[in-house]
Amino acid sequence: MITWERARQIFGNPQPPKTVWEKQFDYNDDDLWRLANTPYEKIDFSDLWYYHHDLAYVELQPDLFSYLFPVCLMDWHHSLMQNEPCSHGDSDFHYGVLHGNVFEKMITPKQLASIYEFFRDSFLERLDAERGFIADGSKTPAYGWIGRFNSVGLVMPRIDMLWDGWWSLDTPGRAVAALEYCSALMYFNGENPLFPPWTPDRGGGGPPIWCNDTLFDIQGWLPQNIEFIRKTLTAQFVADRVVNAVARLKHEPECEKARQLENDLAKCRELIEFRVEELPTLLATPYARDEWSV
Repeated sequence: MITWERARQIFGNPQPPKTVWEKQFDYNDDDLWRLANTPYEKIDFSDLWYYHHDLAYVELQPDLFSYLFPVCLMDWHHSLMQNEPCSHGDSDFHYGVLHGNVFEKMITPKQLASIYEFFRDSFLERLDAERGFIADGSKTPAYGWIGRFNSVGLVMPRIDMLWDGWWSLDTPGRAVAALEYCSALMYFNGENPLFPPWTPDRGGGGPPIWCNDTLFDIQGWLPQNIEFIRKTLTAQFVADRVVNAVARLKHEPECEKARQLENDLAKCRELIEFRVEELPTLLATPYARDEWSV
């Protein structure tokens, strides 16, 4: 679903600009010119360090933006699939977009709708690959997509687009991801059957489902997204989706571990109710604490 052709079509299949008048934020104008004249297939994503800063801080050149923003989108997708933040050095894509008001200043309504769809389909592609309840300390794959989901909540006021496709549970990967997410609402520290307890040398532990993968504490989730999650994520929603996800995984390798969550629903009900109430507050807070209050 996610291809270079799709990213470029959002901006009309742009060609490299003939001139570059944009002033690179860190005075690396020659490197910006080089990046602007590099064919897509030869661009090193790490070079977006220059452009992420420009997104945040300088006057953007429109034709250069049209050429390079598809590269930013493909980097967003690639880093998501690799469970890595969408940042390079001390630059961060989400910070650049938000701090520079990029969606308001540089994007048409039609382009913005296509970008939102790109984020949605990229995220769902990542969830479809989430299999096996893999837990590997700080490298646990679920931390990657959960962090990116929460980063989207900072910059895109349509978190429902990602949420609805995810909780349809149309694929085994989405069902696995749903149970990983719900497990964070169901268990106290050290009790989560999908995520071994945190240790000083390896990290790990149950996923902090309010944390994002940006470099900076930009802000909390956008108000529209907070309102959506407050209305949608209820204790009954969690219980229903756990049952549905377990049914979706009935003939899959994950079925035994999945069934344990369904068996624990009744005893976890009170904690689920408390945490679905607390989660919107944590998502709305830029400097949220590292643990649930209970």
